[in-house]
Order: sequence, then structure tokens, then C-alpha cells
Amino acid sequence: MPRTSWIAVVMLAVMVSTAHAQEVKHAEPVVVTATRTETPAEQLGASVTVITGEEIDTRRYPTVDEALRGVPGVDIRRSGSFGKSTSISIRGANPNQVQVLVDGMRVKSPTLGQVDLSDLSPELIERIEVIRGPQSTLYGADAIGGVVNIITRRGKGPVSAWTTQEVGNWDTLRSAAGVSGSKGAFDYSFGVSHFESNGRGKNDGLNQDSLATRLGLSLPGQTTLSLAVRLNQSDIGVPIKFVDDPAPIVPTIDPNARQESDTVIINLGAHTRPVTWWESEVRVGRYWNRLNFIDPPDPFACPHGPPCNFPGLFKVERREVEWLNHFHVGTWSTSTFGVEYRRETADVQGTNAFGPTMETVSGLFQQQLRFFDRLFMAAGVRVEDNDVFGRSVTERGSLSFLIKETGTRIHGGAGSGFRTPTFNDLFFPGFANPGLKPEESFSWDAGIGQKLWGNRIRLDATVFKNSFTNLISIVPLSVSPFLATANINRARSEGLEFTAEVDLLANLAAAVNYTYTETRDFAANTWLPREPRHRWNIRLAWEPVKRLSLWSEVHIVTEQWEPLGAVYNSGHTRVDVGGAYRLLERWGHVKSVDLTARVQNLLNEHYAEIRGFPALGVRPSSAAASPARAPC
Repeated sequence: MPRTSWIAVVMLAVMVSTAHAQEVKHAEPVVVTATRTETPAEQLGASVTVITGEEIDTRRYPTVDEALRGVPGVDIRRSGSFGKSTSISIRGANPNQVQVLVDGMRVKSPTLGQVDLSDLSPELIERIEVIRGPQSTLYGADAIGGVVNIITRRGKGPVSAWTTQEVGNWDTLRSAAGVSGSKGAFDYSFGVSHFESNGRGKNDGLNQDSLATRLGLSLPGQTTLSLAVRLNQSDIGVPIKFVDDPAPIVPTIDPNARQESDTVIINLGAHTRPVTWWESEVRVGRYWNRLNFIDPPDPFACPHGPPCNFPGLFKVERREVEWLNHFHVGTWSTSTFGVEYRRETADVQGTNAFGPTMETVSGLFQQQLRFFDRLFMAAGVRVEDNDVFGRSVTERGSLSFLIKETGTRIHGGAGSGFRTPTFNDLFFPGFANPGLKPEESFSWDAGIGQKLWGNRIRLDATVFKNSFTNLISIVPLSVSPFLATANINRARSEGLEFTAEVDLLANLAAAVNYTYTETRDFAANTWLPREPRHRWNIRLAWEPVKRLSLWSEVHIVTEQWEPLGAVYNSGHTRVDVGGAYRLLERWGHVKSVDLTARVQNLLNEHYAEIRGFPALGVRPSSAAASPARAPC
């Protein structure tokens, strides 16, 4: 049984940010990821959600994946407690088909083909932009389901500093500190954090250290230079032993397996707009990850016979160079041309060793048109040449039409996409299939948004459909290694997203979104794995008095199909609550002091986002002490 003991909750927070952050934003956010240029969200045909850094700080999300759970169409899957492998799917597109970026840099592993969100800390995040629907035209392979772009916070204004300290049950401790500001043409932000937890029991702990920084320089001719660096180091216990298929509800505990992960993300960028009709940007990026899986002999017999332990060292690297040019004609036309070079390598040692390299060169063109401040259209094409799979061409078009008199917005788009097999798919000994073909897709969506009651009610409904061919999937075998990869021919996912935001009172806001996803693997005549048919997210924010703010979130997920063993993973309902009370508004160099608390999984729901990997029970967290200096 999980620990549910009472915890002394003392949280002192002295924040540099403004007091009583507004929970619901009326102004349309400006989005970069959907078109590669700054564009108001209402002018986009794509479905977009923006999570602000202010929201992440206010709700004290301990990890990036917690901030993404409330996004419509998004499903988060964590393999157990804090620090365990965490993936994201969008609209039925699996984690390998979702592109995740940090400041525009791809951070998916070339071996696994997906990002582990547990390797990304929430410090120094300006905003997270989530674009749902195919984006291969702008971002190449693996952007079938959508794109998540995490944008690092830039320093502004006089120097300011902050620190936080949080404690909770499961022996959880999280500490963070940072400094930011600007001086003349130079801006800077810097943050460090430490996160540890003992998890549910034996060998379920996490010890993680992170560092994030961004430096900027403004030059004449509307020219800026920037350098963003994020480092993450994790030491994680791996308590669940994969000994049965399907994974049992009550798993076998491995007392000595561990995983060490080191991640480095570096982005160097330059942007200039010397004349009104032309702007250019160059980005050079590097992603590096070292994953060491330590798996000593088990103190129990191997049920399937040797080998039963799989230690391994995975070192992967990706280097990218990208150059974009935007040509503007008045306010009605923007033409974008871009070229990109990408090189990916892997060095895998241990039980199964291999060391492949892959290079990709691509070019893209996109045209945006704006008419009468009502009709906004975009279309583009990308040609990507991979030295292993050859040439792929993807196209996309979208539109947004505003009927300002009635507060109505009609939006939609369609496009093609593809995903190349991962290094593991192609080269992992005994598991790989070198004959795999790239996955291909065609997707469309269409929706209507409506504002009512003086914009206090904001509604949107969108239908979508993804059609996949040559889908790569894991199929069971009757002999060791019992699993292999294969193209399963055709599959689809289709459904509906509905969102509603309501400002009930000046100090009370509510939001709900619902996603219906129907999937089908035509080869096996089953559903696609781990995709719930129904998802609800409900949020409430209330400020009953000036100094007190309260919030709650409810996440409801229905059962999911597990093809290995033809069983279901049961659904669950998770309730999170929290609040903050401003003890002190201004005191000398201290800007504010807040007492805050957060409880995740309030009802102590017993569930697993991936079958066989139980999630944590009720998780109160407390007390962050965050003294911050006022501007100097």
C-alpha cells in the first residue's frame, strides 16, 4: 500500500514574477512552431495549445510531462513513478510519430525513436507550444501526429534571483534556484535544480540534477544572437522486471537494476531582419545522450531461460544545421525557404552491440497569405533526402477564416507525413528488421471555434483523421527474443476534440476538454496499442480572496488495448489539487512570500499508465521556500 501519511506543509515562495498570475488568458497567444514565424493563434489552421511558463511556475509542476497532461488530444504514459521513462502520443499517433523539440532542436533518441520526457526539467521554460496534426512539411520525419516545442526563457530587465524548496511524501525533495536579467545589449538566464524521490518501494528511487541557461546578444540591424544549453543527469532505479507477456498487474520486482542517463542539448542561433521585407535565421544544434542500463544477475530464476539480464550502454548524438529565410510582401504574404542538414550516430555496447550512422539533407518551402484580416492560408512542401531510405516528399495546407461579427472561427488543414525506422528497428541484434520501410501517413482535421458572452466563453470542436501505411509495430514471436519489428500494412486513428473555457466570475475560471479517439490496426483487426478511446481533462481556478488562489485538475482516461497478450490496461481517474496564499507582498529586497501546497492523485487511485508499471498513489507536496531579490 502506498504511504498516505500526513505531511507538514510549509511552503515559502518569494517569486520574481508578478503576483496573482491570471489563470485564463483572453489575448490570443503568438505561436512560432506552427509556421516558423510569429503568428497569432487565431490565424492558424492548425490546432494549437500554448502552456506558459507562468502556468508551470504557478501550479508547481515537478516535471514537463505533468504540464502536458491537460492538453486535448495528448496522452502521457509514464512507466511508474518519478523519473521513469515517459512518452507522449497525439491523436492516436504513437510516441515515435510525435516530434519533440527544445528551442527547435530535435531531442528524440535515434535508437528508441521517442523522447523520454523525464530527461527534461521544467526550469527556465518560457512556454511550450503543442501543434496537433501533421507537421512533416516544416519538421521532416517523425512529425506525423504533431510537434511539441519547449522554448527556453530569455532574461529581461534588472537582475533578479529566485530559489524554491519542495518536499513531499515518497521521500520527495525538489530544490531549484536561478538568476536572470539583461544589461544593455546582453541578456541572460540561469537555473539549476535537484529532484529526488524514493518512489513506491525497493529500487524505485530517482536522483536527478539539471542545469539550464540562455544567453543573448542584441546587435544593430534587428540582429540577435542566442545560446541555450540544457543539461540533465539522472540515476534511476528500475524495479519492474520484464518476465511475462503480457506484463502482470502485480509485477516482479528487480532489486538491483538501475539506469543512468546524461543528456546535453545545445542550441546556437542567429536572427536578423535588416529590412522590412526580409528576415533570416540560422540555428546550429547538438543533442547528446548517454544511457547506461545496469542489470546485474537477479536473485531469482529466469522464467524463459537465459539470457535474462540485458545490461547495455547506449550513446547517441544528433547534430543539426538549419537556415531559414522569410520574404515579406506587405502584411499579406510571407514566403519561407529553408535548408537543413542532420547527422545522427549511435554507439551501442553490451549484450547487443551496433553502431550505425545516418545523414539527412532537406529543403522546404512555405507560403502564407492573409486577406482582409479574415482569411489566413498556408501551404508548403518539403523534400527530405536520407542516405539510407532515399527521398521523401511531404505537403501540407491549412486555413483559418474569422467571422468577427459573430466571434466564429473556421479552421482546418491536411497533409502527408512519414517516419523512418529507428536505429533499434533496423540494427538491434535479434530484434531488428533491416527490411523495414518508412511509415507514411495522410491526415486532415476541420473545426469550428466560437466565442460567446463577451468572449467569456470560448468553445472549439475539431474532427480529425490519420491514415497510416507501412506502420511499424512490435509483433510477438514464439521463440526468443519473443518480439520483433514489422510493417503491419495499414492503420488509422480518427476522432473528435472539444474544448471549452469559461470565465464564470472575475475570480473563477473553468476549462474542460474531451478527446474521442477511435483506432484500428487493419492487419490484426484490433485497436492500436495503448490508445484510450476517451479522455477528459477538467480544470478549475478560483481566487476567493485577494491573497488566496486555489486550483484543481481532473484527468480521466478509459481502458487501453495491450496487444501483447490481448488484454486491456484499465482506465483511471486522477484528481490533483493545490493552492497558494500570499503571506507577504513586499518586504525590503523580497518581492513576495507565498505559502503553497499541491496534492497529486488526491483520491489515491491505483492505476498504471503502462500495464505492469504502477503509478504512485496520493502525492502531497509541500513547502517551497523561494526568496528572491527585487530588481537591483
